[in-house]
Amino acid sequence: MTKSFIYSLLLLFILSCGKDSIQSKPQLSIKSVSSSTIAIGDDLVVRMRLTDKEGDFVDTVWIKKKTTRCTSSDFTDSVLYRIPPETPRTKNFDGEVLITLSYAIELQPRCNKADTAVFSFWMKDAKGNKSDTAKTQSIIIKR
Repeated sequence: MTKSFIYSLLLLFILSCGKDSIQSKPQLSIKSVSSSTIAIGDDLVVRMRLTDKEGDFVDTVWIKKKTTRCTSSDFTDSVLYRIPPETPRTKNFDGEVLITLSYAIELQPRCNKADTAVFSFWMKDAKGNKSDTAKTQSIIIKR
């Protein structure tokens, strides 16, 4: 995987929430996915909410791709997406993470046929607390 993926990770906003609604371990949840069908050359944009009570989340977002037909397209990677270091790590952190997966690199089936994939995302905080895994619905990827 190349470093071009780093550009696709953005924190769009930071909001404060009540202490009772944010847990100590980081929480990732899918807010939206750009499309459930990806044509040749299209990107997939996944918008997620990130919360962390202490604001001590680390910069790494883990990603796993699991396909139904072309297992050579599957991957698990931790170097694709990094939360920018200038992102404030504040108590009761509530922000949005935007991840863009490129057709040419992460999405394109490695077999000569269309495929269906589910993408999973998770991260940790400085204390080693792992977030729950956020998963997309099944995404059809054309070939």
